[in-house]
This record gives sequence, C-alpha cells and structure tokens, in this order.
Amino acid sequence: MRSLIKYIIILVAIVSVSKSQNDGAGNTGLAFLKLGITSRSIAMGEAVVGNTFDASATHYNPAALFNGSKVNMVFMHNEQVLGVRTEFLAGKVKFNKLALGFSLNNTSVDKIQVREIPGESLGEFTAQNFALGISMGYKVNENLSVGLTGKFLFEKIYVDNASGVALDLGGLYIKDKLTVGASITNLGSMSDLRSEATKLPSAIRFGGSYYVDLAGISSRLIIAADGYKVMDGGKFHANTGAELLYKDFLALRVGYQSGYENKSIAAGIGLKYKAFALDYAFVPYKYSLGSSHTITLGTNF
Repeated sequence: MRSLIKYIIILVAIVSVSKSQNDGAGNTGLAFLKLGITSRSIAMGEAVVGNTFDASATHYNPAALFNGSKVNMVFMHNEQVLGVRTEFLAGKVKFNKLALGFSLNNTSVDKIQVREIPGESLGEFTAQNFALGISMGYKVNENLSVGLTGKFLFEKIYVDNASGVALDLGGLYIKDKLTVGASITNLGSMSDLRSEATKLPSAIRFGGSYYVDLAGISSRLIIAADGYKVMDGGKFHANTGAELLYKDFLALRVGYQSGYENKSIAAGIGLKYKAFALDYAFVPYKYSLGSSHTITLGTNF
C-alpha cells in the first residue's frame, strides 16, 4: 500500500508539474493557485494587476476591488489540458473607503488511474484543490488603495488530504489614464500531506496599464503589461495584453505571455448587455497538448 500511495502522489505531481507551466514546479505545489482566473484576464495574458475591474481582483490584486462597479459577481468555468477543470466564484462590494470581497476556487483533475507497478488499473480517483478567500480593500486617498486577502486552502490526493492558510497583499495607484499595481500572493503554509507539507507558490506580480479613448469609433483601448514570478525557482514572465471596448458592449482581447514552454498567445471576446456580461478566452497549447477554453458570466449592480 505504501508503494501504491507513493505512485499515486508521483503521478499527480507529474500532472501538476505539466499544468504548472514551468513556474518553479520542482520547488512548489498547489499549482492551481498559479492558474489564470476569468476569461478577460486570461485573454489579456493576465496583464491585469492594475486594470482588474471585477471580483477577480480577489485573485490578482485585492487593492483593485475599488475598480469597476459598486457590486459585482463573476462565475468562471475553465477546461484545461490533462483533464484539469476549474470553477471560480467571486463577488465584491465597495463603499466610500472600504471594499469587501469573497472567492471560491475549486480545481480538480479527473480520472487519475490507481495502479501497482506493473499491473492493471485498480480504479480511478479525482485530485481536488480548493481555496476559500475573504478580501478587503482600503482607499488611502483618491489615487492610492491597498488590500489583502486571507485564504483557507485544501488539497486531497486519493485518501490523503492537507489544509493551510495563505495571505495576499496588494497596492494600486491611479493617476488620470495610467494605473500601476503590485501584489504578493500565497504567503503561508500547509499541513503535512501524509509525511511532508506542500510548499505554497508564493509569487510577486507588478505592472501597469494605460487607456486611450478612440472617440472616432466610440471605443476605448486598454494596453497593459505585467511582470510575474514565483519566488522559489520560478521563471520571470512578461505578460502583455490589450482590450478594445466598443460602446461598452463588445470587447476584443489579445494577450502574450513570455517564458512558458507550452503556451504564449491568448485571445478572447466579451459581450455586455445592461448589468450582465459574457466572456470567452482561448489559449492554444504547444506540443499537441490541446487548448484551454474559459467561459465567465458576470453581473453588476
């Protein structure tokens, strides 16, 4: 049984390493904390630390909870390669100097076979990862805001499970059409999974965005660039993205991420009608790994 459990853990680690997209995969675990959240963010190459306008700020930068509408909720469904599936639900509400948010992230890998080496499959199981977050933002003045997110984390692999806590910190500065933001995420620890604790992928993200009003075509163009790095062993990634918003109804998006072996470009589209928004993102993977499809529903009050 001990060798069986070891094999299972190795198998799941291989899946996690592949999906973690080369961000310090040998040094950290809980790769789902590094995956993109919401169609808009993914389609823009995750260059959103300074220009997140919905409840996905709970994931990227809690200081950005003040951006966008007063009340917002988003639900995302993402289908990745290697059977990875993510459901993300988040909401936010902002007041004069205080903003609050919550988030639920459930990521799973289905149909992992249980085997003894050599031998036939003894069955299948699902590896489960879960994060529950509570966020708060504070507006220091008209231009500067700060925020933090506290998260409860849970992972289950076959019959073993572990839990832990993590903290995200963020800041945001806005001046006219320019926005600059930064965040440090996943500072914390996990309990032991069988005999060893999983190390969290603590990371730093920083960048900015600039928008231009194109009055001639009733549109607004946002151009953004971020830097992202997992602190322990991760590569530095330059994320860039652009969004063309036509009459606050139709959005066209494109993004590029450097430093990943299995992906680089992304694209997406968004539709908005009154208080509701529907967004889609597409990411093609290299080496015949397939593609990622993300659908996000949002509503504003």
